[in-house]
Amino acid sequence: MNINAWKQFLTALAASLMWGTLQAATDNSAVTTKQNSLLDECLLSSLANASPDTTVAELRKNCEQTISNTTNGQAQDLPVEDMTPVQARMYDDQINYGRDYVISPFKPNYFIMTHMDNPNEEPFDPISGDEDVLKKNEAKFQVSMKAPLWRNMFDTNNDLLIAFTTISWWQIDNDDGNASNAFRETNYEPDIFLRHYGGPKLPFGGQLSAFDIGLNHQSNGRTELLSRSWNRVMGRAYLDYGDLAFALRAWYRIPEDEEDDNNPHMRRYYGVGDITVAYAPNKNTFTAMFRPGTEENGMELTWSYPISNYLRVYTQYWNGYGESLLDYNVRIERIGIGIALNDLIQKK
Repeated sequence: MNINAWKQFLTALAASLMWGTLQAATDNSAVTTKQNSLLDECLLSSLANASPDTTVAELRKNCEQTISNTTNGQAQDLPVEDMTPVQARMYDDQINYGRDYVISPFKPNYFIMTHMDNPNEEPFDPISGDEDVLKKNEAKFQVSMKAPLWRNMFDTNNDLLIAFTTISWWQIDNDDGNASNAFRETNYEPDIFLRHYGGPKLPFGGQLSAFDIGLNHQSNGRTELLSRSWNRVMGRAYLDYGDLAFALRAWYRIPEDEEDDNNPHMRRYYGVGDITVAYAPNKNTFTAMFRPGTEENGMELTWSYPISNYLRVYTQYWNGYGESLLDYNVRIERIGIGIALNDLIQKK
């Protein structure tokens, strides 16, 4: 066989292989979609973490409940990539609930370095002797997690959950006297709440994805003049508009005796609720929170973007009252940047 014949043979062979590859890709496109469906992904994930005596029927039932909670009854062959960011967040939560020794994020988990305009010196005057000891630069970080106590209560779309959030303001570069490298303030916030999944469709193409009702405690664990705490009955609703989501919170403060109330007039600065808007059109996540008090307000803006499979760059801007319990009646403006493990919602 001469050179030209070999060239013709190899050309024909290459063309045949390319055609076969294209045919296989076309024939398997429907299968690929099915393999990426919510049900299949859930079954595979559950199988990897199931105990040896778990049956396939039990796995399927749990996955069907998971998808029902996540998508408000949409088809189980919904491709994973077609989920909205809210659905993706709730789906990941449901999968984590079925794993041993795994907790889910509740609020964003982050560490940022910040600069503020006017540190609140007044609570520390008895310690510092009216000397300005606080720095304008400090670290701020939040750790927030949740876990189920009772899943699918009475075979319904209801979970009983507990959550815990702690957020700290750290004078990390302060080496002046009494304030040396101190945690200026730390707030502790445990929650217990009932979450119902699903709800009616909303105007303009929205969907009520879930709502919570429960008890919330928040305190700073301090004594005497620096002590701050309150207890609330709190409700939350999550509205899904595709790449746009809304989280509405409303609360009622459980009354305290006047002599035991170490932070009076909270309603002036915290009001009775807040609204958070989150927008995740792609890998970016933007959020805006507004909390109106009866006299003063608080506002927070954030942006995050993934820099690896596990971390996101995270920026935050705060302006107003009530950033922390210690500063609830003081206006603070702050900007910071750092890293986060998660955001409120993220695009799959």
